[in-house]
Amino acid sequence: MLLSNGVFRQQIIFSPEDTDTFGRVDGRAILIRFQNIAGEHFDTLEAGLTSAAENGCFWATARTTVEISFLPPTGEELTLDTWPGKQSHGIYMRHYLLQDAAGRDLLRGVSAWVLMDVETRALAANRDWIRNLGVISQPGEMAGTQRLRLPAQLPENSFRTVTAAETDVNGHMNNAEYYRWGADLLPADYAAGHRLRQLGIDYRKEMVQGQTAQLHWQLAEDILSLRGTVDGKETFTLRCEYDPI
Repeated sequence: MLLSNGVFRQQIIFSPEDTDTFGRVDGRAILIRFQNIAGEHFDTLEAGLTSAAENGCFWATARTTVEISFLPPTGEELTLDTWPGKQSHGIYMRHYLLQDAAGRDLLRGVSAWVLMDVETRALAANRDWIRNLGVISQPGEMAGTQRLRLPAQLPENSFRTVTAAETDVNGHMNNAEYYRWGADLLPADYAAGHRLRQLGIDYRKEMVQGQTAQLHWQLAEDILSLRGTVDGKETFTLRCEYDPI
């Protein structure tokens, strides 16, 4: 539903399938809701998946930050808002706000969207077909995302390969799956006693099915820092902050 102030609103309910081992709504489920509502809003603006494909493009997320005040409950109707923020040099900012039935802010988010060329897999040069996206600002919205700063040296190392189940219609690893790669690194006893407070992901270079990344990471002072590389080149970074329960 498009509100008169330009905000696009959806009523959503998180189900038990959206939770982790401990019954808490996880970051992946939140990111999926973000990308779903963004897609629906782009559709109403005639700039969605179909329109992009007709112009040889697809939408991709370059960066996302989420700040969580209260973990969303399951089984309750919640209000998820999104609105388009500043646009500059082919980057389209988008904001998100999730509230409960009482109007309490549960979490906020901001992401940087870009148009990619289907053939070259680089930033699309043709953006003239996009009409006015109705850029607005709202009280309390998060500042534009900045590139994540991670420690120069991350002592832990492992490898992980992109599976078919982790890819999406654009032919690359879906943005929400990167969070799972990070969450899977947490020791079980640590994960049981901590909840996600902040999540940030930089998507540097797309990854495709069958591609194996080396994961460089550390968990220190309730912060998970993760850098993924392929052939020595950075493909993504992830930073998660946690609070003890």
